[in-house]
Amino acid sequence: YLDMLVRFHNYSPANVALILAQYPKATRVAGIKTWNSLGRRVKPGEKGIKIFAPTLVRIRVQVEETDPETGEVRVVEREEERLVGFHITHVWDVSQTEGKPLPEPPRFEGRVSGGEAARRLWDRLLATSPFPVAWGVTTPRAKGEFNPRTGEIRLDPTLDESLRAKTLLHEVGHGLAYRMGLDGPQFYAALGREVAYQRGEAIAEGAAYIAAAHFGMDTSGYSFEYVADWVRDAEKLLEWGEAVQKVAKALIELVENAGEKAA
Repeated sequence: YLDMLVRFHNYSPANVALILAQYPKATRVAGIKTWNSLGRRVKPGEKGIKIFAPTLVRIRVQVEETDPETGEVRVVEREEERLVGFHITHVWDVSQTEGKPLPEPPRFEGRVSGGEAARRLWDRLLATSPFPVAWGVTTPRAKGEFNPRTGEIRLDPTLDESLRAKTLLHEVGHGLAYRMGLDGPQFYAALGREVAYQRGEAIAEGAAYIAAAHFGMDTSGYSFEYVADWVRDAEKLLEWGEAVQKVAKALIELVENAGEKAA
């Protein structure tokens, strides 16, 4: 599921799960009209992948507007789109189509592989982290920690290069989740301490995995087991998937912005 979130980070968590269940090898999906506009056709006999799409209706509403020059308030009528539900639609993966070759998507120049990815990721994230980073953890056996009261991140200085970069992603993810209102005391009060803590760890590690994969660093050997240990229930990961996506996007933007500034 986390691998699918890497490939389809613009889709809702529910739709990512639907794609995974029906076509696990999918990499790029679109509807027939989109494929046709790109000069490709769905191969005969290929079965569409069912996903949810919003059902929108246009309605007329009355709103008050204030004239900036006279200050006069008047009621005007305008049209608005309203979400009234969802319906099933179909998409097809690129492997189910044929036709004109697709243009290669633009690649971020910092996306490299192996140890170089870890080094570059560490340097850029350290330079752009909105939270101060220090060495030495206060929690025994912890690889890293984020203190929501001080806004400080602390890391174990004995971590190897790859785990150091991944751990910094995780802890910055914690900080971003707190800053974005996706984690914090309100969830402890609503969900109970144990579930809220599980949720926070799943969000931070899931987002760290997605961001690392985006820049060419594979942390699956660590992240998959970590998330599974905390979540313990696949439905919870679906429920928390939107928060994972939002934090992952923020992490990716941090690193990419650091690259732009360096350039």
